[in-house]
Amino acid sequence: MLRELKWDSEFFKKKMGELIVDPESPPKLSSTLKRAKEHRFQYIICKLYTQQIPFIKTLESFGFYLSDVGVTWELMLKDFNFPYIDEKTYAKGSITMATEKDIKMLKRLVTSLFLDSRFYNDPFFSKREANRLYRAWIENSVKGKGADIVYVAPEIGFVTCKKVSANRGEIILIGIKKGFRGKGIGKTLLNATINWAKTQNLNSLSARTQLRNLQAMNFYVKSGFYIKNYDFVFAKIV
Repeated sequence: MLRELKWDSEFFKKKMGELIVDPESPPKLSSTLKRAKEHRFQYIICKLYTQQIPFIKTLESFGFYLSDVGVTWELMLKDFNFPYIDEKTYAKGSITMATEKDIKMLKRLVTSLFLDSRFYNDPFFSKREANRLYRAWIENSVKGKGADIVYVAPEIGFVTCKKVSANRGEIILIGIKKGFRGKGIGKTLLNATINWAKTQNLNSLSARTQLRNLQAMNFYVKSGFYIKNYDFVFAKIV
């Protein structure tokens, strides 16, 4: 099944879609791609959660290329006791809850933090488009459209998180400016997020990283997360 990625299509002003694959009954790509051209799709992704080698070979034979390999991490909150960080601690300058007055600073900061993401490495997207995407994401997050909470270390880094169900949360973005990594700032932002998650009665937090981002992978390992699953994102410029 091919479905349109409506938000992406509207944002990039290009019709984009996702090929949804049933492992038990893979689609016939020739007819699917023919329909995609007829409906003026310009870009299609296909996300696989297992190494379906025969189907991957089929995707590649139709011009799909590997755009991203992701690793999803999970932390069970009941197993960890992090120090509580109250509002007074935030106010002392360590970190703060972001408000709209922080948006300008965050939009400037965010464009240098996620260069390992597929949007900066997939040839379909220009660097200008990737920058614009992350600026939109952080603005929407602060305004409550893309996240439920944003914590920020001013001019240094931030974390965004949202509830994805009654008892599960997801870290959408977490990033620290070069020169400030390895100093405990990321852990402080993570601890604040965990404390917030506990106030929301969440049982777990998840996060996705790129496989190529070894620094982020090591961060989650040291923070007590475990690997929940992995995925392969294939893409095709139609």
